[in-house]
Amino acid sequence: MKSFISGASALAVAALLAGCGGGDEGIIVEQHDPSPSGLAATMTVSAAGTATLNGPYTTDNVSLNNVTKVNPIGSDPETCRFRFSNLPQVGGARIMDGDIRYIPGNTQVRTTVVSINTIEFTLAGSTGVAVDRANNRVNYTGAVLTSTQNTGQTITLTGFIPMRGDRPEGC
Repeated sequence: MKSFISGASALAVAALLAGCGGGDEGIIVEQHDPSPSGLAATMTVSAAGTATLNGPYTTDNVSLNNVTKVNPIGSDPETCRFRFSNLPQVGGARIMDGDIRYIPGNTQVRTTVVSINTIEFTLAGSTGVAVDRANNRVNYTGAVLTSTQNTGQTITLTGFIPMRGDRPEGC
């Protein structure tokens, strides 16, 4: 009897989750760690408050995770999101990592978070950044990100981060 109840409970949960939106990740989001993608990425940091952060960051094999679609309960909009890592500074010892969240079905980016050797910067909105689904990437053109450590420092990003091609609908 106990196994029947457990089986029935699992079926009920599965039915509930199936009703959460088809191609969406629903309530449970399976987001993997970034892994080597074989894709090129290039970003240039300029106007950094810490001059050593300035310069090009580039690789032919940036690490990416899967793009997931998340529709949270509450006032936050549905977003597609992914993370990147292991984007090295040319001639430097610094590594850039980040998290990008964008609105499904258009070019608007909701949030960008970039970390360079644990110094974190963020941009809320899409000023200077746009999603390019046709070319599987997110493009930055003079996007200004602000330090999350309340130091008032900023960095300016120009370049692109690729996305994996196997994305949920609208992403």
